[in-house]
Amino acid sequence: MRFSGGASTVSPILFTIPGLAWEVSAYGFFVALALVSGWVLAIRLATREGLPADRLGGSYVVAVAFGLVGARAVWLLQHPTAFEGWISLLALRSGELSAGAGVAFALGITLLQCRRHGVPAMAWLDVLAPAVALAVALEGFGALLSGAGYGAYAPEARFALRFPEGSPAYLAHRRELSQLLPRAASSSLPVYPTQLVAVLGGLLAGGLWWWQRARRRFVGQHAIGVALVLIAVRSFVEEPMRADRAPAVVGPASRGQLAALCVVAVLAVVLRTRLRAAAKSTVVAATRGGRARR
Repeated sequence: MRFSGGASTVSPILFTIPGLAWEVSAYGFFVALALVSGWVLAIRLATREGLPADRLGGSYVVAVAFGLVGARAVWLLQHPTAFEGWISLLALRSGELSAGAGVAFALGITLLQCRRHGVPAMAWLDVLAPAVALAVALEGFGALLSGAGYGAYAPEARFALRFPEGSPAYLAHRRELSQLLPRAASSSLPVYPTQLVAVLGGLLAGGLWWWQRARRRFVGQHAIGVALVLIAVRSFVEEPMRADRAPAVVGPASRGQLAALCVVAVLAVVLRTRLRAAAKSTVVAATRGGRARR
């Protein structure tokens, strides 16, 4: 891919294992890296927080597995023609997963596992927050290298990307915008850099966690803060720029954006309420401490 000038380097294949001729896809590699690095980070933070890391490590794996299969299953329900037997559930490709459904499945399994192991759910979600932010950034980078999840046609966007011949964006433009794409063109038309938005969203959420990790006022603050950033960036910045954005149902907003707006509003109210309660508790504790010293 390129911004302007320079060579296009995007490829769905990241590398080939010597001697085995096994091709490793860019998207698959970075998704695997995201899941493994998220697991390592979550386990380290759980140990630091005094949570049972041995039991929660297994819970992480189970939640991720259900989340991925659930995301694929819901996408197949929405695109029944793509179903080619039960093995289709294991074909995890970029652009062919329902992100919202995957999160819902994973969250549900996580809460059940917390109840099973007697672990405070919000404490574990606080630990998972930076792991999720890291995973989102890595997944976005994998999508960028493979050319998946590309943005809509953006002829005047300052930071538009162009993907090379054979990429998903190039093939779509050759098929749908052939009147704008010259026959001799070696790259796609300019598109919004949606994959970079996803990467930046993950980094921003991770940065928020880093900033507030020593400023946490209540259990669950990290989880709520990271969720607010990720949902807002995905739904209100990245989604409108995607080539596969959902159709609008109310003004310019899609059903997913309306649902995201409701979730963001609820999380913002909860965050504000909990922060006020924490501040009030601090004042009361300080007052009692002063009286005791007298």
